[in-house]
Amino acid sequence: MQATVQQPTPVPAPTSTTGSTAPSPGKAWQMPNLVGNNLQAAQDQMQKLTGDPLFLTTSHDATGKKRQQVLDRNWKICAQTPAAGTSITIKSVIDFAAVKNEEQCP
Repeated sequence: MQATVQQPTPVPAPTSTTGSTAPSPGKAWQMPNLVGNNLQAAQDQMQKLTGDPLFLTTSHDATGKKRQQVLDRNWKICAQTPAAGTSITIKSVIDFAAVKNEEQCP
């Protein structure tokens, strides 16, 4: 009796997908006016606008006391760079000047 040898079933090669979640470096958006908003909500809005869940913004203490914005939801935006209406790209540096929610903007 002769033994039969089973050939392995071919596995299809992986295909690339064209639907990337990262935005194209050449894509541009209009910077929204986020002054007066909660810092966390503003960061979330920038990520939604760009379609990039990892889009990073920076922030600093608008009072000059150099306090860290550890709990972003406890801070509100007093000023922003770049200004509202400015064209931004994925490489733009977005910075928010913020104070604690209960404080007045300088």
